[in-house]
Amino acid sequence: MQESGDPVSGAGWSNSFGRILAGILGLSLLLAPPALARDKKPKTIAGLPEAKALALGERMYREGILPSGEPMQSVVSTDVPVAGTSFSCASCHLRGGLGSWEGGIVTLPTNGAKLAQPRYWKFPNLSPEERAELKLQNPQARPAYTDPALARVIRVGIDPSGYELHAAMPRYELKDKDMAVLVHYLRNLSAEWSPGVDATTIRFATVITEEVRPEDQEAMLAPMNNYVARHNQLSSGFGNRMYLAPGGSEMSGAYRKLSLSVWRLKGAPETWDRQLSAYLAKEPVFALLGGISYGEWRPIHTFCENHRLPCLFPLTDLPVVSETDWYTQYFSKGYYQEGQAAARYLQSLDERAATERVLQIVQEGPEGRDLSAGFRETWQELGLGVAKQIRLGKGEQVDAVTLGAILQREQPTAVLLWTDASCFEALGDLAGRPEMPKFVFLASSRLGAQIYKLPEQARPFTWLTYPYRDPQVEPNVSKYANSLFAGFTNRNPETRIATRTYSMIQILIQGLMDMDRNYYRDNFMDRIGMQRDQVLPDYLRLSFGPGQRYASKGCYIMQLSPGPEPRLVRKSEWVTH
Repeated sequence: MQESGDPVSGAGWSNSFGRILAGILGLSLLLAPPALARDKKPKTIAGLPEAKALALGERMYREGILPSGEPMQSVVSTDVPVAGTSFSCASCHLRGGLGSWEGGIVTLPTNGAKLAQPRYWKFPNLSPEERAELKLQNPQARPAYTDPALARVIRVGIDPSGYELHAAMPRYELKDKDMAVLVHYLRNLSAEWSPGVDATTIRFATVITEEVRPEDQEAMLAPMNNYVARHNQLSSGFGNRMYLAPGGSEMSGAYRKLSLSVWRLKGAPETWDRQLSAYLAKEPVFALLGGISYGEWRPIHTFCENHRLPCLFPLTDLPVVSETDWYTQYFSKGYYQEGQAAARYLQSLDERAATERVLQIVQEGPEGRDLSAGFRETWQELGLGVAKQIRLGKGEQVDAVTLGAILQREQPTAVLLWTDASCFEALGDLAGRPEMPKFVFLASSRLGAQIYKLPEQARPFTWLTYPYRDPQVEPNVSKYANSLFAGFTNRNPETRIATRTYSMIQILIQGLMDMDRNYYRDNFMDRIGMQRDQVLPDYLRLSFGPGQRYASKGCYIMQLSPGPEPRLVRKSEWVTH
C-alpha cells in the first residue's frame, strides 16, 4: 500500500522513460510558439483591466457615475434632462438586475442571463432547453441582445425587435468607451447563479454564538427545522401530470429543496470572521437565515458585507445601524430605535417641560450606547439642540443617593434613564420629592420581564419605550406561529425568539416565490425589499422598500397601570422614526 507522499519505486526502465518524457515535454514548452503567451494576455475592456471595468461598470449601474467620476447624463420623457446620479439603472432595474414594477410601469430585467436569451410573452422563465423539450413554438417578444443592440436601447430606447421602450426609461448619452464598460457590466450582472444553489437544493446556514442558552437555541431551531422538513416534502407531488405541462414545468422548475446548517461561533468576536470564512469555504451557502447572539451582531454583519452574503432577520437587539449597508435585513434598529422613539415622543408633546432641560443618564455597555445615540441623533435632527448626557462609570448603578445628587445639580425636566432595573428603588424614592422631573423614560427591551417590578409610586411619572405590538392584542396574531412549533416544549414567549423566527420564515417563503428561479443573492434581497407590508407576530407591522434594512420602524410609548398586577397601557400612537 502506497501512502500519500511516499517516494515512487519501480523498475529502472520506467524511471529512464519518465526522464526522457519529461525532457521532451520541457523542450516542447521552451519551443512553444508565442501564440500561447499571447493567449494568456489579460483581457481588457475599453483599455481597462477586466476587474476594474467591472467595478466602474457597477458604479455606473448603481450610482450613475461615469468612469471619469462625472455624473451620467440622460433624458427622460423625450426632452427632460436628468442626472444619472438621481436616476440610476439600479433605481428601477434593482441591484440584481431582474427588474421591478411600480405605478403601473414594469421594468424589465437587464441582467446578463436574461439579456443573452430571447424573451417570450408566455412562460418567460422556462430555459431554452425546457422550451425545446416541451416543443413550445410561442413567438418571441424580442431576440437576444447583441452588444450593439444593448448600446442602442441604452442610447435611444429601442430594443432588438424594434419596439420603443416607455418614455420613463432614460436615454443615456454615453461615449463608446463608457458604453463598453456598462455593457460589460450588464453581461456579467446576475449571469450565473450565486453559490449555495444547484439543480436540486438551496443551502442556508444559521449562526449561533456560544453564550446563547440551549433553550433559546431550541426556540430558534425548532421552527426552522420544522419548516425545512415541511418544505422538502413538497417535491413528492411534482410527478403529477399537471406539472408536466408548460405552466406546471415553469412553476415546479423554481422549486429547490432546502438545507440548513448551524454555524456555531466560539471565542472572542475578533475571531469570528476567521471561523465564518472557514465555514463558508467548506460549505458555500446562498444566505444566512435568522441567527442569534446576546452580543453585538457587527462582526457577522461585516462578514456578510465583505462576502456579499445575505442574512435574513438575525435575532439581536444590537444590529448595525447603517443607511448604506446592504446584505443584512433586520427586524428593527434595536435599542437605537427606542432612543429615537423617546426623542420624537417628547418633541410631539405640547409641554415646555418635555424639551426644556433634557438629560440622558447612560449606563456603560452597548445597550446604553445605542439607546443614547438613537436619542441624541434624533434630538439634533429635530432641531432641538444638544441634550446633556451623563455616563456612569464601569459597574456603577443608579441608587437613590446618586440619582438625587444628579437631579439636584442638573434640575432636568425630562430624564432618559438608560440603565437596567437597578434604578427601580431610586425611582421609587423619588416620587413626590422637589427634584422629581416631569418625565422619566426607561427602555422596556433593556428591562425585559422586570419591567412589571417598577415601584407603583414611580409609575405616574415613568414612561416606557415599547417596540412591540400592544400586549392586549398580541395573542390574536402570535397564535398563528403555533403551526411551526411541533416538538417544541420549552417555549418562553417573553423572549419572542420562536415567534420572530416564524416571522422570518414567512418572509423567506414569500422571498423564495418572488425570486422564482433567478437564484442571485442581490436579487433575493431585491425581492425581500419589494414585499408589501406584513402583519406578523411581535411587531405592529413589517414594511419594506428597496434598500430598506429595518422592517419595523416604530415604537409605542407605554406606562404601567397601578395595582399589584400592573399591565402596560398605551400612551401614544405608533411613533415612527
